Amino acid sequence: MKPKMSKTIKKHGILFFSLFLFSILISCGNSPLESRNLKSGFINEPGIYHISNQKRRNILVKELKDGSIIFAIRNATNKILFQQSLNQTFSKYHYWALYVDTNSNLWYHNSDYDSSQAIIFDEKTQQYEMKDFCQIRLELPQEFKKELELKTSFKNCKSFSE
Repeated sequence: MKPKMSKTIKKHGILFFSLFLFSILISCGNSPLESRNLKSGFINEPGIYHISNQKRRNILVKELKDGSIIFAIRNATNKILFQQSLNQTFSKYHYWALYVDTNSNLWYHNSDYDSSQAIIFDEKTQQYEMKDFCQIRLELPQEFKKELELKTSFKNCKSFSE
């Protein structure tokens, strides 16, 4: 004779199975970030951007639940080397530009906070350093400079003064 399963065990089994199916359906709705390769250029939307050079880094750009956008620079094992401040995220309602140069440095302007930064990798310290390119004169990548000249006004920015 087969032992009878109690009604409680059956109900729990059905409940567990239902929750399992529900969690699978929910997780399928959360699509992973799109992965792209990039030598240099602008990043305009969330995704994982693999920088095509010998340093094997990637840039993670993610939209948070409140609609703000944040980025991080990671190494080949996805260890975060630099992360944008949560206090100065990008907004989809304001102008922002994020540019990667051929040396895996990042340049950005965030109009919401009037923030203009270069995130430069220092070979000696093996660290990223953030530099305000309007406070100190830095040679901007030409494509990035053109974009900012078209979209913004930099009256007191040293990197734009002749």
